Amino acid sequence: MRILLATYWGLPSVGGLEKYVLQLKRGLEAWGHEVDIFCRMPDDTGFHILNRGWGLAKSSIRPMISAKADTYFANHLPGLDHEVESMEIDKYCFEAAAAYFRPATYDIIHTQDVISARAFARIRHAHTALVSTIHGCLSTESLARHQADGVANDVFRKTPLWYYYGLIEHFGIMQNHETIMPTEWLKEIMTRDFRVPDDRMTTVPNGMDIEEFLLKMNAPATMPDAGGKKVILCSARFDPVKGHFHLLRALVRLKQARNDWVCWLAGNGQLEGRIREQAAAYGLHNEVVFLGNREDIPALLNKSDIFVLPSLQDNHPYAIMEAHVAGKAVVVSNAGGIPEMVAHEKTGLIFPAGNDQDLYGNLLAVLSEDDLRRRLGEQSKAFGLQHWSLPAMTERILAIYERALQKRWR
Repeated sequence: MRILLATYWGLPSVGGLEKYVLQLKRGLEAWGHEVDIFCRMPDDTGFHILNRGWGLAKSSIRPMISAKADTYFANHLPGLDHEVESMEIDKYCFEAAAAYFRPATYDIIHTQDVISARAFARIRHAHTALVSTIHGCLSTESLARHQADGVANDVFRKTPLWYYYGLIEHFGIMQNHETIMPTEWLKEIMTRDFRVPDDRMTTVPNGMDIEEFLLKMNAPATMPDAGGKKVILCSARFDPVKGHFHLLRALVRLKQARNDWVCWLAGNGQLEGRIREQAAAYGLHNEVVFLGNREDIPALLNKSDIFVLPSLQDNHPYAIMEAHVAGKAVVVSNAGGIPEMVAHEKTGLIFPAGNDQDLYGNLLAVLSEDDLRRRLGEQSKAFGLQHWSLPAMTERILAIYERALQKRWR
């Protein structure tokens, strides 16, 4: 089959979406299928077929779309929220670019978000089946970001922006032939909040190329000298939903209890400056090390003792999967689908999202108790090797493709 993996978001990038797309591409090609990747360019200057080097500049289509959209909005929707207006223009630019790259040549179009799913539903050829994997929830991520700015949950849920994103969620799923959810948590949100019937979605946990990851763990890498101290690693983009400020507050308490640790933060993002400032204000100059954007996370995990992820919202983080396969004790929040990945006191320690005190307590426990840290690491690895198999995920997705192909003429 000819398969197009498509996403509204920019690639290459850092994070689970890119890992999923590249891993799935590899898994599908191992079965003999031809796979392309369509996405925005990471600097948002255009669109491209990532693996072929074919591109289209955004400047060649945006002026025309903006002119038509501005006129329509002025005449029919005066006072429209700026975020909605900007999103609508970007959506139509994406859709026009997608049409330019001849989607009718593919048997399967497998989108990775509700925005690209809606776009391809409008332009697909009748013989092409539409499948989508939904990696997150636009509405609840927007909610988390507005909460970080001090907007109350119940207030935001009554805004036009909440309903706007809700419509995108609904139509981005309902027009697929098949929709994949990595977690039951996200599936339940779509059913409860956005009126998507349960039987329109199938849960398939993410997978990863375990053999390649284990090889990369032992690859040479440049990293800071931990000075014989235990290393706590947090690999996550600097975004409000990842909870870095709660981690810093927990580390302040940890510093008061013991000084035999350092915390490496691997990643970048919009909040990096603020997180650096906060770490300095807390006096964590020697304890917190900013590593920047790293391509060698497997090697960093190999040198670390504990993995921590303090997310306020998350779906099925690759970072946890990698920490499991690396055999590390993981300390994670109960946000989103994470409790489906980690069994408390068996394959990691779980704390309530946003609870600095409990995060501190869990970190203190795995630092203080060598047997606990060792046991959690061993059980994590055994679980990861069994559950995060790329061939198993690929086989399940191919079965979903077959179902989608049977539905395409309906």
